[in-house]
Amino acid sequence: MPAQRLQLPFTAVCRVVFIVLVWSMPAFPAMAQPARALPADVRAVLERFAGTWEVTLTVRKPRAAMFSYVLRNTWVLDDHFLHGDTGVKPDGSHELSMFGYDPVAKAYPLWIFYASGLVAYLQRGEWDEKALTMSWRSAAADPIQYRSRCRFESTRVLKCTTQVGDGRGGTGIEFESVSQRR
Repeated sequence: MPAQRLQLPFTAVCRVVFIVLVWSMPAFPAMAQPARALPADVRAVLERFAGTWEVTLTVRKPRAAMFSYVLRNTWVLDDHFLHGDTGVKPDGSHELSMFGYDPVAKAYPLWIFYASGLVAYLQRGEWDEKALTMSWRSAAADPIQYRSRCRFESTRVLKCTTQVGDGRGGTGIEFESVSQRR
């Protein structure tokens, strides 16, 4: 009697591969090369954003509002990323973020995770040392148009402005913030 081949659906095969990968993950760090530290100039840029900040947010659009909250940016993952946490803000919202450096793109990407389930990925962060400014801007072909700019007024004061398009050529969301380092 010839041996029968076991036929598994594709999703079952994917699950098996996933399980094997997850079980073997603890072995990967031993095989990996030592982590490389961020270049000193890149780390210095990110370090400007690290720490605890008292933020006053002024929303212009879609509805005017103003409130304050505390943002904590701490180093994580072998000091390659800043993890931000707003805690629950007065309006009930909560955000987490990851801010780092992409050496291939030579840019500072920022991911913002909202408790509502929305994720914002600002991939093209550019640092201007002379102006002490970090700017993110969407590409012309991106489906959502945005501009965000954060300028250090001093080592203890950070002012940011953000505009997000409404899909019709106008501005749907607009806000600014002033952050004071604790």
